[in-house]
Amino acid sequence: MKAILFLLSASLLGAAEPRPLVGQLSNLDAAARTARFTPSTGEKPGTSMQVTLQSGDAEIAWTKPIRCNLVQRDGKLSAEGVVSAEPEELRQEQQVVDDLRRDTFERGRIVMRGANDLMPMMAVWDQDGRFRLKKDFLGAPLAINFVFTSCQNARMCPASTAAMRKLADELAKRPSLANVRLVTITFDPEVDTPGILRTYAQGYGIDFKRHSFLTGRDAHIKDLMRHYGILTTRSDGTILHNAALVIVSPEGRIVQRREGAIFDSVEVADYFTRLAEPAKPR
Repeated sequence: MKAILFLLSASLLGAAEPRPLVGQLSNLDAAARTARFTPSTGEKPGTSMQVTLQSGDAEIAWTKPIRCNLVQRDGKLSAEGVVSAEPEELRQEQQVVDDLRRDTFERGRIVMRGANDLMPMMAVWDQDGRFRLKKDFLGAPLAINFVFTSCQNARMCPASTAAMRKLADELAKRPSLANVRLVTITFDPEVDTPGILRTYAQGYGIDFKRHSFLTGRDAHIKDLMRHYGILTTRSDGTILHNAALVIVSPEGRIVQRREGAIFDSVEVADYFTRLAEPAKPR
């Protein structure tokens, strides 16, 4: 058996670039960050092997089929880039991706959504590896921003995430705003898997009961960015981008946009308070 596992590992890791494999994780040991990975694709499907997980993935209950890259790290086999490969989730995702792609094309040059427009459809995964659709975020006011975890510009993504944390703290002081939800979407989904987002958010002390970090297919994320007016370009190995906070009503309509990475948490909380007030009769 050891010889089989050695040959399997060697065949999987022999290529210059690790190949994505679909399979199942089992016997997860979160403390040791290890699990058994049984591939359903590749040269030896069904042959399980011990793998090391990245810290965020070790905290996620990956009970469904997953796709990952197997990489040799410090003499150990590491499963990296773990994302869902659950067939029904992928089927639903494909439908939403296609529908939003069609919507983006039909809008022509003016894609960005403005005040009173409905938020776009989406099919994404959160920091717990859960599949999320637009309907899962309706019924509560939202504050949405975009970041990427490897951003090195202290005045952009790190500042934006810190501002969202301050907003969460301010909202926690106001019982009437207990239902307000915060959403952060990565625009670097090839790197920012659910596990990576989880580790990143924990570094800021994020409360996942209120604040969700989302990732998805690269093409889908690009369409979402266009609909929310987030522009990016790659330069010198990093991503240059603008930033904004988008506030959405419980009905899913965009009601306010605040440009820039940072914002006044008290002002935004005050706005949510006004948004929650019943409309006065004319």
